[in-house]
Amino acid sequence: MGSTAAGTNAPRVAAQSILERWAPAAGSLFAALLVAAVIVGSVGLGDVGNNVTEITRNFQTADYQSTGGLILILVMLSALCFLWFLADIAATIRSLSPGMLSSLVQIGGAVFISAFVPATIIVISPLLNVGHSQLEGGDPKTIATIYVELNEIAFFLFGFAGIAGALLMSAAARVANRSGLLPHWGAVVVVVGAVVTALTTWMLVLPIFLVVLWVFAASVWRMTLSRRGVLAPIA
Repeated sequence: MGSTAAGTNAPRVAAQSILERWAPAAGSLFAALLVAAVIVGSVGLGDVGNNVTEITRNFQTADYQSTGGLILILVMLSALCFLWFLADIAATIRSLSPGMLSSLVQIGGAVFISAFVPATIIVISPLLNVGHSQLEGGDPKTIATIYVELNEIAFFLFGFAGIAGALLMSAAARVANRSGLLPHWGAVVVVVGAVVTALTTWMLVLPIFLVVLWVFAASVWRMTLSRRGVLAPIA
């Protein structure tokens, strides 16, 4: 009777959902969407300028509403993909090393995307009011001034995101190396990239794309290990 009851109450192992099966690929999708956003910005925005006079002149002659809106949509979609990827990579790291480093992966990833998305929104938001014909009733110089001031705030947030992204990269690389899933030289490359990202994103936004590159590489590596059977799918 006791064995029957125990057998009846034994928990079932749930099959993986579609979201769980495709989570490792979400990192690649995140990177692709951000690259698409950069391409759209490069083509649609061009060189907006870096001082109030130049930006005002550009705002008087160019329409940035549709381009800014499309960039914003791409960034928001990429954020959802990043959170999808982060949930999987955090669970993977936790299964390998349920300690402080796994917590740093979760915290670093959450802070990264929490700073990166608002920074992008702050940069794009003034452009949503810039129309070719009437600027939605706004003065070009006023919007240009706001644009410059908001860029300073966004620059700070991008720097903060760079530090959080560096934390995510280095913690995940350390666990992967310690678990034998990443060679020592690979861990060194990731840590060096993390240090560069943390130190330079306060001066230039571009190094933050080292985090994006790492997410893409980690996504591909995670999928490769799963297909080889080295890493069991995380349920």
